[in-house]
Amino acid sequence: MDNRTEQLADGVWRVEVGFYVNTFAVANDGRGDADGLTIVDTGLAHHGSRLVRSIRLLGLDPRATTEVLLTHWHRDHAGSAAKLARSSARPRVAAGRADLAVVRGQARARDTLTAGGTGARLAARIGLPAPAEPVPDAVPLDDGQRLATSGIEVVSTPGHTPGHCAFLLPDRGVLLAGDAVFNVWRLARGSRLACADVAARDATIHALAGRDFDVLALAHGPAVTHAAKDRLARLAGA
Repeated sequence: MDNRTEQLADGVWRVEVGFYVNTFAVANDGRGDADGLTIVDTGLAHHGSRLVRSIRLLGLDPRATTEVLLTHWHRDHAGSAAKLARSSARPRVAAGRADLAVVRGQARARDTLTAGGTGARLAARIGLPAPAEPVPDAVPLDDGQRLATSGIEVVSTPGHTPGHCAFLLPDRGVLLAGDAVFNVWRLARGSRLACADVAARDATIHALAGRDFDVLALAHGPAVTHAAKDRLARLAGA
């Protein structure tokens, strides 16, 4: 599998960098790279080169990247953030305020999947990659913040991690929801094993269902492009 991309709306692309691992490229002007690019999530540490190559194959210049937005600190989202931050583009890396200390390397990551018990044994057996390299200069994102370069609205979506964020492009009808929900086999809530706060996760799904969007794009699995808002509302009520 290599360089699998899908256009979700004007200037918004899903880039599948690994097996059921998505990142997203956003043209800040809705067309190309003249006003810069915003990358949402970066995959694992070894996915960075595939992400850059995929952006080039879209006819865009990865050196135009101005911002890297992380939905949360997990290694399959922040894994290549440090590498991109050191690139010639020198983009700003940003994450939810409650996840920021982990992203910066100032606090130890507590991965609910690998903290102990069944999850830890499973992680040891499958050999999870190393945690993401810290990004000491990462900056915080807050709920309701509107990013001037891309028009993206930050939506605080705690549950999967304390500082998990979704990113809404209201003018393009796209909600980039990270791991707030999953679409592997079917649209579903995330596993309790990989959730920091189950009650917050469920409240987040209810809140997202009240937002206006046409496309629901997730970090794992295909984007929901048909009746996305209705399907999320049904999941919230389940």
